[in-house]
Order: sequence, then structure tokens, then C-alpha cells
Amino acid sequence: MNVSCLMESDSVSQIYFVVEHGGNSSIIGSGRFNTTMAFYTSSSFYYQVTHFPYLVDLNQDLYVQVNLRRPDSSLVLFLDTCVASPSPFDFESRPYYLVRDGCTSDETYQPIISGSQYRARFSFRAFQFLRGTDSVYLQCKVVICPASDFNSRCRRGCSRRVARELESEHESQTLVVGPIKLKDPEKEKEGPEKQNEA
Repeated sequence: MNVSCLMESDSVSQIYFVVEHGGNSSIIGSGRFNTTMAFYTSSSFYYQVTHFPYLVDLNQDLYVQVNLRRPDSSLVLFLDTCVASPSPFDFESRPYYLVRDGCTSDETYQPIISGSQYRARFSFRAFQFLRGTDSVYLQCKVVICPASDFNSRCRRGCSRRVARELESEHESQTLVVGPIKLKDPEKEKEGPEKQNEA
């Protein structure tokens, strides 16, 4: 089986597949949209966080933006599910949901823009979950719909009913960003003292 991938330098993606037989296979895939997800330093969404791990204080407000690489006013981007996990490869064993099926799951989660244009923004606080693990990754599933469809999943908002049947109607993509780590106050205090000793 020949597999080829083409990725832009700042893209992050996840995919898996299971081979059920050993015969010759040809897999061809294409995606219509390129989406990106990034942390920003404030609610102005002016400065993007570019250094990882992203060191944060407990209860610090974190700002995230998901957007189409090429703005398109004919499309709507909706945040369906965002979940945090200590592993970038496993978001099921120890999940911490910020939003699930478009519904808020974490009391600090604040949607800023979602379901109204080609960009989604939200904020949340560095939560207690960070105390129990070395680092945390954030995975978000976004749904892309035509802006002209007012009955689409993107316009429906919070929906607890199973959304799998809607996946064929609209493009969905999953993005991962991280890791986030808590600053270590003890190390910060020790740093200047050790420098003075040297």
C-alpha cells in the first residue's frame, strides 16, 4: 500500500485506519478546507502563542481561535466538541470536555464566536485538571457548513442528540494544539537564587 501525505509546515492533523485485507489497495482522499487552531495571549486575538509548551498559571484565561486558512463569507464554522487530554493521541481515556455536541461542559468555557462566520473563538481557564498531569493537549472538532443553510448543524447550536447522521451533510475536521503546562512557582523562586550563588 502506497501512502503519501502533503502537509503545510504549521498544520497538525490526526488520522488512523485499519487494513482489513492484504490485497492491493488504492486510497485517495481530499479535503475542501484547511483549518488551523492556535492559542492567543489575550481577548484581542492579536498575538498568537508560538512557543510550546505553553506555560500558564492556574486559573489563567486561555484564548483559542479556529479558522479557515482562507476566509470565505459563504461558509460558517461551528465548534462541535473540544476536549483536553494529557496525551495528543488519546482523547478518550482521560477526557476533560470544555464543549460537547455544541453544549458547554466546563463552567469557565466562554464562546466568543461560533456558528456565525468562518472563524470560531473561545476562552477557558487553566483548570484543576492541569494539577494532576504534566501537560495537556486540546483537541477540537469543527463543522463547516454553507452560510446560506439556516437549518444546518452549525446554526443548530447545542444539540445533545446524536450528530453522527449529520456528518455526511457537512465537512468536519479535528485539530489538536498543545501542550499546555502549569508554571512551576517553586522553580521560578529557585532560579534567581541559584544564579546569585553561581
